[in-house]
Amino acid sequence: MQTRAETQRSDDARTAGWQLREASPGEAFAPPAPGTMMEHDPEWLLAIRHPGHGAVLLAKGGDSRQLPIYVHDGALSFVLGGMALRRIEIRRYVLTGNLPDWSQDDLVAILGELRGLLDRRSVVFLIGVVEGEPLWQALQSAELRRRYHVLQSGRTDIRRSVDLHASFDTYLSSIPRDHRKDLKRRERRFDRQFGPRAEIRVMTREDELRSFLEEVGPVSRRTYQHRLLKIGVGPGGAIERQLLAAASRGRARCYGLYIDDAVIAWRIGFLHGGTYFSHHVGFDPDYAEWTPGIVLHVKSIRDLVSLHPAVRRIDLLYGDNPAKRKLSNCMHHEGKFYLFPKDWRGTLRYATLGLFNTLSDKLASLAKGLHIKDGIRRHLRQR
Repeated sequence: MQTRAETQRSDDARTAGWQLREASPGEAFAPPAPGTMMEHDPEWLLAIRHPGHGAVLLAKGGDSRQLPIYVHDGALSFVLGGMALRRIEIRRYVLTGNLPDWSQDDLVAILGELRGLLDRRSVVFLIGVVEGEPLWQALQSAELRRRYHVLQSGRTDIRRSVDLHASFDTYLSSIPRDHRKDLKRRERRFDRQFGPRAEIRVMTREDELRSFLEEVGPVSRRTYQHRLLKIGVGPGGAIERQLLAAASRGRARCYGLYIDDAVIAWRIGFLHGGTYFSHHVGFDPDYAEWTPGIVLHVKSIRDLVSLHPAVRRIDLLYGDNPAKRKLSNCMHHEGKFYLFPKDWRGTLRYATLGLFNTLSDKLASLAKGLHIKDGIRRHLRQR
């Protein structure tokens, strides 16, 4: 049986190949591998980081591989009925999953090195951890759990994508027949109603994107995403910062569906490594009966499949909904996880948040069973 000192020397040997340091704008980075997430590109993270408190840590190995970790100020939220009842300010270290080509040992080693950099405010957050991939497996390792408490945030979710083919018709043939017929019907119905009054605009330049956000902002403020979830679209803040950074690198591609020169639906996304990352989709609630969000989805796919160089895939990102189910032809399961350092403060946060989340889930299940869940939500939001 190993002594504590022998265990520590063994851990040090495993992590010796990895070093973490803060990345700086303007330095040269190895190009990201094809098919990786944008969040695996340190140059991109530096470009979109919060100007007041954002930073990028870079894990570098002896074989020239690199893995960035985005660092920013945030909060742990204690949520009940969709409302945050309490928030604890933290320093969040964010590592994005979808890392199929990395080994479990290397990821455990990187997170082990990171543990030594964390202070009393620090919490590690893993997002987009694909079920069964090496990072998912790393969370089960005894070595990692000696350093961290692991707490899943929410349930394991479905993430959908669209694998594009040689033509739009070939893509349509890859989805279920009833979905294909429904998409065609919705598009024809919209085109018959609005005809030449409707048009699609594509925005890629900085000046176009600024004007686009000014147009979308007032409409977005009337959507449920803005009113209830506080994730509306408009000028200023993180969305504009990301779009302008992407435009300067030729990565921004946004779509607007207009009627009589007024925007009624929008899609905001980024091109990276042959993938279109679809970040925000919304529509004017006054046009809900015409499903303009679905119509714009279909028309933007027509555009993306025709681009050169080719876009091979559309990543519909986090969360699932009926529109994504109709449009996608691929899916996988993934989750989000907090890693709390194993000290007294991290242990307290882990236990408190875990107990609160369990209570919240049980109350939500009870309210749903009693058919009073929506009423409770309305009451809390009024408060």
